[in-house]
Amino acid sequence: MNRLAVAPLTTLVLALGLVACGGGGGGDAPSKAEFGADADKVCAEAEKNLGEIGQNATSRAEIAKAVDKVIAETQKSLDDLKALDRPDGAAGEAADKFVNSLQTDIEDKGIPALEKLRDALKSGDQQAAQKAAQELQSIDSGDTNKLATAAGAKGCAN
Repeated sequence: MNRLAVAPLTTLVLALGLVACGGGGGGDAPSKAEFGADADKVCAEAEKNLGEIGQNATSRAEIAKAVDKVIAETQKSLDDLKALDRPDGAAGEAADKFVNSLQTDIEDKGIPALEKLRDALKSGDQQAAQKAAQELQSIDSGDTNKLATAAGAKGCAN
């Protein structure tokens, strides 16, 4: 079970790597480049944080706790991204499209699948854990990656 559970956690971290976007700002509307730079800084930070979660987890309980940390870090990153000031005009519309798409990927797909994985780990249900891992692997973030690039957040598109 440990090998099975660690593989989905690794897949999860990779699949939701783009989730890492976020940050904050204030004052005048940022330019597209400034928005992208702010988002990319937080994407890099969150990717680093996500990559460190669960490295030493070996038991189902430890892996389930790691999944909880991934959920929390993922939600924090999304919240930070949503808090970023947007550029004006078309660049702001592109940023909104990116944020909205990422929010859908995370809140409607990623977090529910993570919760299923966590619950399966806690209950020892290997079949449910496999199903949740497949659900995570099937999340297609291609459109969100394209929107990230269009919004100037190239470091968030991976």
